[in-house]
Amino acid sequence: MTPWSRGKPHRWYRGAAFTAALLAAYGLGAATAEPVPSLIQPAAHDDGLLEEATDRIATSADQPVSRDELREAAITGMLRSLGDPWARYYPPQEYDDFTGWLNGDHKTVLPDPQSGDVVVDREERLTVIRVAVFTRGVGSQVRAGVSGSRAVVLDLRGNPGGLLDEAVDTASAFLDAGPVVTYERRGEPAKVISVTSPGDPRIPVVVLVDKGTASAAEIVAGSLRDRDRAVIVGSTTFGKGTVQEPVRLSDGSAVELTVGRYLTPAGHNLEGVGIEPDITAGSSDAERRGRAVLDGLTGS
Repeated sequence: MTPWSRGKPHRWYRGAAFTAALLAAYGLGAATAEPVPSLIQPAAHDDGLLEEATDRIATSADQPVSRDELREAAITGMLRSLGDPWARYYPPQEYDDFTGWLNGDHKTVLPDPQSGDVVVDREERLTVIRVAVFTRGVGSQVRAGVSGSRAVVLDLRGNPGGLLDEAVDTASAFLDAGPVVTYERRGEPAKVISVTSPGDPRIPVVVLVDKGTASAAEIVAGSLRDRDRAVIVGSTTFGKGTVQEPVRLSDGSAVELTVGRYLTPAGHNLEGVGIEPDITAGSSDAERRGRAVLDGLTGS
């Protein structure tokens, strides 16, 4: 079993993500490894003090309340007590919707909403790829877009995260070998996650980022920066360096906990810090500045 890493640059992402999942539209990403698993085995019901309190409250409280509502409130309260800003509870249907969305129920590589998944300009052979969120299959789509291109603008602005393995595969499209990210979990040796399969280590790359670039998207930007494979253009990223893991409960619901953190290849923890761009640019100017950088690198 491998972790996921959720990015939530703004509070509204949480609700918007699940609305988006239900509507098969854009929303918040989380990052996990393949496949979205059945996870940890369901826990046995506790028939002790907690169930006793649930029964007493359900039968004695002045205001009617169901046992299911009380159990959900108890779980939410336990998660809140951790002081973990990323911990949360998923009711069964919400969890199923969310994991289905992560597995690619809608397209997420959107260089231009009007022009399909990848825009390739064959006069100048420049590929512009915008990744909205890292769901299933994005890495292979990015690789396909990179193939045959003279230079790449990889636009990760507003990308709140996604599947960790897809982010690693995306970064790997520009690396021939070596580390992409290091994962640290309490009580376990650090795990270095390396290039999945060799990519193109020579093609010039500019990565566009902003304050909405988070989590798995920061893994991509951070790995390419630390490996000297890209020029980062835009504004400072969100700064999400922790990893969450869902635990499936017996009724189909799930709780998600922070279980570790990730580091860039140079050992940087991005939590609360983010990635500073090499070239600062506003949202209206970032792509133009990125193209100018690539023109300089390729001698256009």
